[in-house]
Amino acid sequence: MKGFNSADVSGKQRLVFLDSLRGLAAAYVVVYHMALIPQPQLLLPRWAETFTLMGGTGVTLFFIVSAFSLYYTMPLRQAGGAPLKAFYLHRFLRIAPLFYFMIAATVLRDAWVFDNHHSLQGVMASVLFVFNFFPLRQEGIVWAGWTIGVEMIFYAVFPLIYARVRNLYSAIAMVFAMLLLWYLTLAALDLVALPAGWRESIEQWSVLRHLPIFAVGGLLYFWFARLDPADPERRSKGTMMLVAGVFTFLALIRGWLPNLLGMPYYLQGVAYGLIFAGLAQAPWQLLVNRFTAFLGKISYSLYLMHPPVVVLLMPVYRWIYAGQHPVTLSFLACTLLTFSIMLPLAWLGYRFIELPGIRLGRALEERWWKQPAGQAAVVRR
Repeated sequence: MKGFNSADVSGKQRLVFLDSLRGLAAAYVVVYHMALIPQPQLLLPRWAETFTLMGGTGVTLFFIVSAFSLYYTMPLRQAGGAPLKAFYLHRFLRIAPLFYFMIAATVLRDAWVFDNHHSLQGVMASVLFVFNFFPLRQEGIVWAGWTIGVEMIFYAVFPLIYARVRNLYSAIAMVFAMLLLWYLTLAALDLVALPAGWRESIEQWSVLRHLPIFAVGGLLYFWFARLDPADPERRSKGTMMLVAGVFTFLALIRGWLPNLLGMPYYLQGVAYGLIFAGLAQAPWQLLVNRFTAFLGKISYSLYLMHPPVVVLLMPVYRWIYAGQHPVTLSFLACTLLTFSIMLPLAWLGYRFIELPGIRLGRALEERWWKQPAGQAAVVRR
């Protein structure tokens, strides 16, 4: 690997652009839900309408960043005494505390406010992170929590993927293998009689649908590992990829792209993959800065906590729009209000729920599986 060795990509050096991409993805989803959750939906200014309504694609970027991050940090787990156990411990304690908090809040809120009592089976499926396996329950009980069901299954199989996909060529093969797996799954669904709604649920939410997007993140990792940091044209190449990615996203929105991958969804992976590659080489300050990196730090809480806040703010949104202001001004006022509440709330979630879980994972790994002195782990190249 030219320019980078295993130590360079071991996860010890924090990648600011990665945090920024997480933050931008979370913010994009928040704006999307702010516009769509209120009924009737918020009236959007013409200049922002198409872009805002594509905000759900921020999840695609999340999945790409997630897979890249797992590859990037896996050598740190391997440097310890029990890499597989450490990996699962860290992943569980990174995700579970906030998700369990939201499960409890959801159960209490729905029983108290909506007189909706969730079944024990539904709650336990969320607690065990297995709800993606059950059609019609794949969204989970936590609003917007369907992504956690997908992510946790990917985490479960990632060590196997990591052991098999070890270079750029196998990563490219992985992308197409996952595409083939999904289309074979769809073909298999045609051969069986399914209960009402099952096929639609599987097609929309199944983890198999999203594995090709995760595979793009793995491909980007091996591409990143080949970069030469001394390349004098690196920033120019990054700018080229970033602009190409933005154009590809625009072309996707406008319907200009041929459906070469079978589903327009997978073209999102192409667009966001190019944007990712661009910012990895040319981190434009407009997009990669302290504020977007902060958004990345709190992105998990920002994502998981925002739907109930948007619901609570719906009367305020309607009041703002009833003021006969220009649509652009009303939309921007709602956006500013939403983030002025969500950013402090997400920071509190990060500080008092997420961070203790992260620290607990580190402490337990240190206590249980600390590498004995003089037995440094060999990091696989």
